[in-house]
Amino acid sequence: MLRHAPAHLAPRLQADAARLPLATGSIAAAVLVDALLFPAEITRVLTAGGVLIWANQLSADGPLFLDTPTVIAALGGAWDAIQAEAGWGSWTVLRRAGA
Repeated sequence: MLRHAPAHLAPRLQADAARLPLATGSIAAAVLVDALLFPAEITRVLTAGGVLIWANQLSADGPLFLDTPTVIAALGGAWDAIQAEAGWGSWTVLRRAGA
């Protein structure tokens, strides 16, 4: 996928999600679509006001589906979240509470 994506649109990275080669607090947004959640790494690399978008193409029928309360519990701390569904999919946008 990385080879086919236009390089001029955004920086890209292929890495182990359990140990991202990014500085602590260095990214404003992370978009995870049908992915494994590595909560410690996501909370480490997000800025204080950073956003996590958690999307599942098949919603609860997908093999990697986690509902919003489960994602929040895994991330730890307090998070504001908005969730929605359309067609078969579901997604949640999360930001640290008070950020």
